[in-house]
Amino acid sequence: MQMFSRSWVDEGRGFSREVEAKLLIHCFVMMFLGFTGGFVWLIHLAENVLHILPLPRLEIPVSDRGELLRNAHTGPMMNAMYAMTIVLLSPRLALSARQAQTAYYAVIVTLWGNLIGYSTAVYAPERGLQPIGDWTNLVSYASFYVAVVGVVIATGIYLFNALQIARGTR
Repeated sequence: MQMFSRSWVDEGRGFSREVEAKLLIHCFVMMFLGFTGGFVWLIHLAENVLHILPLPRLEIPVSDRGELLRNAHTGPMMNAMYAMTIVLLSPRLALSARQAQTAYYAVIVTLWGNLIGYSTAVYAPERGLQPIGDWTNLVSYASFYVAVVGVVIATGIYLFNALQIARGTR
């Protein structure tokens, strides 16, 4: 069963418009979720207070791990920008349909893996850096792990094509 009604790539254009749009949807959702993480970080910086005039002042307890809250804001945003760059560079790197499909799924795994990893790391004693500890740490670690695999695959595809174009073999 084919996921898209159109092809993965348009000749001389990179990703097809439908594939670009679907990948960009993930990017914009990720940016929105990154904004949400920034809002939580802002509450932390304001010492667990949310006060937006004319609304009453609200005390909202959030984690005291400010660095990890900041990461839950900036991480998804940076990954979304990486994915947008993947979309923008696809016409220049002459992706095959198979490469486009692989890069597409690798980028989606990267986006969502990092979002889950950054979000759960706030509550994980080991910050998801080692495969030990409680379930939040294991979820964070596994999410980061698959995200790294995804970004290495997508970047590898783009590097391979860039090298071929630079050498004049593509």
